[in-house]
Amino acid sequence: MNLLKKGVILAAGRGKRLEELSDSKPKPLVEVNGKSILSNLVESMIDCGIQKIVLVVGYKAEQVIEHLQKYLTAAEIIYITNEIWETTNNIYSLWLANEYLEDGFTLFEADVIFEKIILSTLLQRPDDNVMLIDKYTDKMNGTVVACDKNNNVTNVYLKRNQPDNFDFSDKFKTVNFYKIGKEFYQDFFKDKLKTYINNNDVSYYYEAIIKDGIDEGYSFYGLQTNPYKWWEIDTKDDLRIAENIFR
Repeated sequence: MNLLKKGVILAAGRGKRLEELSDSKPKPLVEVNGKSILSNLVESMIDCGIQKIVLVVGYKAEQVIEHLQKYLTAAEIIYITNEIWETTNNIYSLWLANEYLEDGFTLFEADVIFEKIILSTLLQRPDDNVMLIDKYTDKMNGTVVACDKNNNVTNVYLKRNQPDNFDFSDKFKTVNFYKIGKEFYQDFFKDKLKTYINNNDVSYYYEAIIKDGIDEGYSFYGLQTNPYKWWEIDTKDDLRIAENIFR
C-alpha cells in the first residue's frame, strides 16, 4: 500500500501529566471543546484518504478500541497492544508495529489537536521524508530542530540535549507528525530501530533514530504549520491553551 494511504498512530501511554484527567481514560480520549484528540486525528486521516490505520494502544486500550468503533466502515483499523506501556517509551510502541513499516509510512502521536489542512499539506508534500514543525515559543516543550534556508532539517535536539542555556531563538518545535519514506526506512531506520530494541533501550524515543539519520546525512524537509493551528497536549495547562486556540 502507498505510504500516503497508511498511517501509524502511537497511543499507548497514559498521559500522567494530565493528572486526574487521565485517571479514568487515556490521554488520546481527552476532549478539546467536545471532541477527543483521537477522534480529530482519525477523522482527519480518513478525510485525507488514509485507508489503513495501525494503532498502538496500551493504557485502558479497551476504551480506545470502543471509542473508534464508529470509524470501522470508513477505514481499516489494526490494533496492536503494548503490554508493557508503563515501562517503555514510543520507540518500543513503534517497534511493535514494525511489520507495517516496510514500504514507508506516516506517523502520528495521539496527543496533538490540529486543523485538518495541516495533515493534507503533509501528505501532499513531495519529499520522501518530512516532519511537521512550528516556530518555537516558550510555551512549547520537547524536541526542537534547526533548518537551513531551504527548510531542510540540519540538526535535531532531543530534550536531553537542551541544557539550561540552550538557544531556542532560531529553533522549531516538532509537531510529532512525520512522513517516513521507504528508502530511509529500509536503508537506515529499520536497522537502527532493531538495534535500540535489541540493546533494551526501550525508554528512548523514536526521534533519536531520526536524529541519527540526519546526523548521517539523510534529508528531512521541515514543513512549517504556520498559519494553521495545532497544539500538543501534555498537561492541563496545554489543554486550556488548546481549548482557547480552537474555541
